[in-house]
Amino acid sequence: MGQSQQTFRKKEIAKQKLQKRKAKEEKRESRGENNQKGKALEEMFAYVDENGNISDTPPVKKYEFKEEDLLTPTFEDVYSFGKVSFYNEAGQYGFIRDNETRENVYFNFKILGFVLQQDQKVKFKSRSSKQGLQVTEVIVL
Repeated sequence: MGQSQQTFRKKEIAKQKLQKRKAKEEKRESRGENNQKGKALEEMFAYVDENGNISDTPPVKKYEFKEEDLLTPTFEDVYSFGKVSFYNEAGQYGFIRDNETRENVYFNFKILGFVLQQDQKVKFKSRSSKQGLQVTEVIVL
C-alpha cells in the first residue's frame, strides 16, 4: 500500500494553523516587551506644571500656597439690589434675583424673620453655602 497523499485542502489548513501559531507567538513577544509591570514608582509618575501641562519631569519651581488662595470669597461685605422672583407661601421660602449678576439667592422665613412678597424690591447681603448663595440680611425698599 502506498503513502497517504495530502490533498490541497489539507495543505491549506496546515498553512493557516501555522500562520495563526506564528501570529500568536508574535503577540506574546510584543506584550512581553511592552509590559508596564515591574517599573519603578518614579517612572510611573506624571507631573503637572503651573500651566496645567502634563510632563514626566518634576517641576523646577515649587508653588507656595498662601492662605488667601485657599479661602473662598464671601459676599457679606456688599449690599446687592434685587427683586423677589419667587415666593412659596406654604413653605415660606423663596428666591431673590440679583439685578447685576442675574443669580437667584435663596431665603426663607427662619433666616429673615419676616415675610416678603413676590416682585418686592429689596437690598440684601448674601453668602455662599453648600447649597449655593443664601441671604443673610434683607432691607425692603
